[in-house]
Amino acid sequence: MKKESGFTLIELLLVLAIIGIISAIAIPALLGQRERAKAKSTQANVDAIAGECQRVSDTLKEGGSVLSAATIVTSVLALSNYTLPNAKNPYNGGQVAYATSGTVTGQVVVSGGTTVDVGGLSYQSVTVTGYYTVGGTAASLQKVVALD
Repeated sequence: MKKESGFTLIELLLVLAIIGIISAIAIPALLGQRERAKAKSTQANVDAIAGECQRVSDTLKEGGSVLSAATIVTSVLALSNYTLPNAKNPYNGGQVAYATSGTVTGQVVVSGGTTVDVGGLSYQSVTVTGYYTVGGTAASLQKVVALD
């Protein structure tokens, strides 16, 4: 007599139930990961360009020249690291990641100007604002780089 091998119906149903339980736990946890990654990317872009503006300002000061905040913004945004195709908007890869105006989600807006602190002193500064979403709600992160 031949012995037949295979899985019983109970074994197959048990495996399907286990897969269903794992899916019910894992899928909701993974759904928000893409949005959180895009938000973190935008926040990292804010940090990167704020640091670059400070670096350019410090380099110019060491060389003996001091430029206005607007000129520093223009020179930093002209660098290849901050233009397409090297820097893409994390929410829409066809859009630029850095600009001088706007409120597009995933975009970092860089503007130069004058800031007045709480003591009433004014100084040249670069304002960097990143726009992103968290849980479907619009949010932003702003950094001010003092160019003293």
